[in-house]
Amino acid sequence: MENFGFVSVLTVCYNKKVISKVMLTKKQRQIFDYIKKYLSKRGYGPSLKEIKSHFRLSSLSTVHQHIAALQNKGYLTKIKNQPRSIALVKKTPKKKSDLVSIPLLGTIAAGGPIEAIEIPKKIRVSKAQLARSGEHFALRVEGDSMVDEGIFDGDTVIIRKQPTAENGETVVALINDNEVTLKKIYKEKNGFRLQPANSSMKPILAKELVIQGKVISIVRNFEQLRKEITIPKEEVRKTVRKKDKTSSIKQWVNTIQCGDCVEVMKEMPDNSVDLIFADPPYNLQLKNELIRPNQTKVDAVRDKWDQFDSFSAYDRFSRQWLKECQRLMKETATFWVIGSYHNIFRLGKIMQDLGFWILNDVVWIKSNPMPNFRGVRFCNAHETLIWAKKNERAKGYAFNYELMKKHNNGKQMRSDWYFSLCNGEERIKDRHGKKVHSTQKPEALIERVVLSSSNKAGIILDPFAGTGTTAAMAAKHGRQWIAIEQEKRYCNVIKERLKK
Repeated sequence: MENFGFVSVLTVCYNKKVISKVMLTKKQRQIFDYIKKYLSKRGYGPSLKEIKSHFRLSSLSTVHQHIAALQNKGYLTKIKNQPRSIALVKKTPKKKSDLVSIPLLGTIAAGGPIEAIEIPKKIRVSKAQLARSGEHFALRVEGDSMVDEGIFDGDTVIIRKQPTAENGETVVALINDNEVTLKKIYKEKNGFRLQPANSSMKPILAKELVIQGKVISIVRNFEQLRKEITIPKEEVRKTVRKKDKTSSIKQWVNTIQCGDCVEVMKEMPDNSVDLIFADPPYNLQLKNELIRPNQTKVDAVRDKWDQFDSFSAYDRFSRQWLKECQRLMKETATFWVIGSYHNIFRLGKIMQDLGFWILNDVVWIKSNPMPNFRGVRFCNAHETLIWAKKNERAKGYAFNYELMKKHNNGKQMRSDWYFSLCNGEERIKDRHGKKVHSTQKPEALIERVVLSSSNKAGIILDPFAGTGTTAAMAAKHGRQWIAIEQEKRYCNVIKERLKK
């Protein structure tokens, strides 16, 4: 029996919320292990103050929250009327399985029709990949006629059995009594049109056919994905092997390039990517420590990659990478850059000087911004994104207006986006519980960028990949990606994040 429950980036991203209801968070696991070891050594539990001190937590109320969570999940209990009353539950509850078995009925053509076959076999998939009702089965995909829908050769599609479908839905269709194919279906005057999602292929016309089911979700071919997620051997020197600019972009797709973004992009072919999302250094110019009212230090952005000698040095760097991004963009591509008041106006000026044509500025309004601790200015509660096309003449860029309208309860999507800062379980932390990256962006923000301005199978480039959120959201929604990151430690984080 095969287990497809957690084998791909796509599956992990879809099931994060489901997993978190069953498993302990990293911090909860650390506290639980500490209590377990303490009890084993001393025969009684630690006090709340000892837990607070050991993990350097900000307050006793934070400790209470973690202990309450461990109690609710069945890992700890408290003995009444007894000091140091924390105790382990004798039997840790079994984790509920998020996986279910469905039949794998063989191979389906995403090309020309092939003879229908059925191989009695079972695979396990996440419940989140199934429709709420109905009977389901799985089929392996053979061919590349559906790549523009994010369905690739070797993937597995999850099908809900049903005899009907709406125009434009992807279905399993039986034609000529014994041939099955995977296509988008359209009702025509004299029958049906089975339309491939690949501009190089022609549709199949059929007077009669039988719909056997509709595609509900996709399980990515993990072995292929694992081969594609690579870090060049030259990462130690923070440079990449030179590649022929005239070569295909395919050798770069779904790879992590660990090196200086300008040098890496110089080796990539012209007019090759469909969307760029850039989260460059903000050049925050922090000179003094930030202190909270309770006299604790703020963990601010003090990384070397955010430090420049002068505004002119920052402008020179910005012009270099922006120019390379513009060269890599197809005529139908668009470009996003995010920044704060420290840098976004400088970037906007350079972009216009280079010939970018600005389509929108979008304001990300933070629902939980960091307060202004000194009380000398307004609380900075937003960041700005600039969305632009390659030049004024560029046409045909992707903008999924109807999808954005659907995401906004049937109303036009506005340019003020409300999302919280990246925190909780989404925030990637090291083994000590400390955040890995100081400016990790929330998945919901990047997800909206990906969905609004790219199509399935499109190539998305992130020249400042950080912890790989752009790559993760691209993979989740059937896009291809290229991640460039100069810090080796972040490259390793991206690699592990995409492989989980």
